[in-house]
Amino acid sequence: MDHTTETAAHPLPPRRIGRYEITAELGRGAMGVVYKGFDPNVGRTVAIKIVQLAGGDEELIMRFRREAQAAGVLNHPNIVTIYDADEDQGVFYIAMEYVEGETLDQIIRGGPIALDMVKSIIEDVGSALDLAHDKQIIHRDIKPANIMIAGGRAKIMDFGVARLASSTATATGTVIGTPSY
Repeated sequence: MDHTTETAAHPLPPRRIGRYEITAELGRGAMGVVYKGFDPNVGRTVAIKIVQLAGGDEELIMRFRREAQAAGVLNHPNIVTIYDADEDQGVFYIAMEYVEGETLDQIIRGGPIALDMVKSIIEDVGSALDLAHDKQIIHRDIKPANIMIAGGRAKIMDFGVARLASSTATATGTVIGTPSY
């Protein structure tokens, strides 16, 4: 991808956020942009999700921090690991495990999936959600685009609309997540 020109829809990525060096854009979602980056302190590739808030949207800041906290307490081989969450010059970011693979959404678009793979994905996602629920964390947006497949294993990502079971942050009747899922 050529990053030599900037457009309104896709501005140039920052060169750095916090201590992390930005190397490429990986994707865009409802809450922000995800970049591939490098952590020079430990010498590893990371994924960095950022959100730039115009006018200090307190609810978005709260959701972003909740994602970092919710996923940060979950240590499971089928959940993307959170390494760091912070703010740098008005830009909030979460540095997490970089997973080389495809989303389940991308795989589904390629045609039918072998039954053994479907079974493995269901087991992996079920195991990860079981741990999250044991810790009173409800993901609320499980969908193919939030499941990464790498090396034949599934990893859940994007806890952006997660909720602690004890939280009352969502009003009754409010739809959270992706309605079609």
